[in-house]
Amino acid sequence: MVLRAWGDAIEARDWVVVRAFWGDLGARSGLSEADFAARWAGLHYPKVTFGKGESEGAAGSIYYTAPVTITDGSRIITGEVVLRRVNDVDGATSEQLRWHIESTTLKL
Repeated sequence: MVLRAWGDAIEARDWVVVRAFWGDLGARSGLSEADFAARWAGLHYPKVTFGKGESEGAAGSIYYTAPVTITDGSRIITGEVVLRRVNDVDGATSEQLRWHIESTTLKL
């Protein structure tokens, strides 16, 4: 699943891959590759776990929201991550059909 792959990339501290899980292959993160890496580089030995999420549909898209916890030594960061993809509609691009991170409430 996308979340586990994203979590694995965080645990590997592969910030280029972590960013690429956002829409438009990372551009929707709102940060350049360098700025994204700088924000996430404060994590040294991250372990990522996810809780049970919920799915809902809205206006041609499907959303999946799940709680996420990043444990990094004694530091614990909690929040939610929202995945999104466009429903199978005519003319949708492969990028629109791919599950990607729409937003997160993690405070790094």
